[in-house]
Amino acid sequence: MTVAREEDFARIFRESTPRDGRVERRDAAMGKRKDASVRRRPGLAKSDEGAVREEDLRARRRALEKSVNERAGAAAILVFVLLRFAQRLYTATEARYITTTNDQPLTVRKDDFLSFTEYAELKECALGHPKLRVKGTLSDAGFSKTRGFVVKFNLEGEEKFRSHEDYRCFAGVFDKLRLPDANAFVMNILLCELGEYDEYNADALSVGLHLDTTVGIYSRHTFVAHQVSVLYSSVPSDMEGGDLELFPYGDGYPDAAAPPLESVAPKENLLVTFRGDAFHQVRSYRTKTGSERISLVLEQYKIDEDVYPKTVKFVEAHKSNMTMM
Repeated sequence: MTVAREEDFARIFRESTPRDGRVERRDAAMGKRKDASVRRRPGLAKSDEGAVREEDLRARRRALEKSVNERAGAAAILVFVLLRFAQRLYTATEARYITTTNDQPLTVRKDDFLSFTEYAELKECALGHPKLRVKGTLSDAGFSKTRGFVVKFNLEGEEKFRSHEDYRCFAGVFDKLRLPDANAFVMNILLCELGEYDEYNADALSVGLHLDTTVGIYSRHTFVAHQVSVLYSSVPSDMEGGDLELFPYGDGYPDAAAPPLESVAPKENLLVTFRGDAFHQVRSYRTKTGSERISLVLEQYKIDEDVYPKTVKFVEAHKSNMTMM
C-alpha cells in the first residue's frame, strides 16, 4: 500500500509540475513538423521538396524580370515620344532669316561680264589653281565628280582674302560683285569632272533643290544669302544640259514638280546674279570632249549686328563632292 501510494504521488507530481521552456519549444517544433507533414502535397516525396522550392523561386524571378522589362519598355516609349515632341517644337520655332527685298529681281544676267584680258587671267588662274586639284573628304555619291575650295570671311577678314596669295587672282571679281552693305561672304571655286557620256539623263539633277545658307553661323536658325552670283569661268563648248533653274522665292518651299520660273544655260564669262531666297537646282549635263567645267560662286550676306559677332573672320577649306552651279 505504501509503495503504491508513493508511485501515484510521483505520477501526480509530474503531471502537475509546469514544463521548462526548452521542453515547450521542443514540443512546439515537433508540432510544426507534424503539421507540415500533413500539408505536404499528395504524392510528393520528401526528397522532392527542395526541387519544388527552387522551381517556385525561378517562377517568381521570371515574373519579376518580366515586370521590370515591361516598365523599361514603357519608359523607352515615353522618352521617344518626348524627344519627337521636342524635335517638332524645335523645328516649329526655327527661323529663316531673309534680307532680300521686294524690288530685287529674280535674276540678272550679264554676258561677257569680264573684259577679254580679265577673263583670260581668271580662267588661267582657276584651271591651274593647286587647291582646285586637291581631293576633299566629303563622300556624297551624288556629287562624286565635283571638287574645289571655299573661303568664308567677314569684314575683318576681307583684307586677308584680298592679300592672300591663293586668292589674289579672284579679288578683282570679288570687288566687282561686292555689295556695299554686305558684311559676310562665302566664295566657292568649283570644278566638275563629267561622268560617262552614255549615262546622261536629261531629267536627272546634278544638284538638288536648295537655298544658299553656308555663311557658317552656329545657330539653330538659318541665315539665307542676300544675293548669290555665279560666274561661269570654263564651260565645254559641246556641253549638253547643266541649266541653272530658279523657283519661287520667299519664306516657304516651292513645288519641286512645278516648272521653274527661270532657267539659265551656262556659257563662258556669263554672270548670273539671283535673289538669295530663291530655291534653285542644276540639271545634269554631259560632254564628249571631257573638258572641265569651272564656276565661281559668291554668296553675300547682310547679318544683323547682334548676330554678326558669330560670323567667321576667315576660314578656308578644300572640298570634294561640292554643290556645283
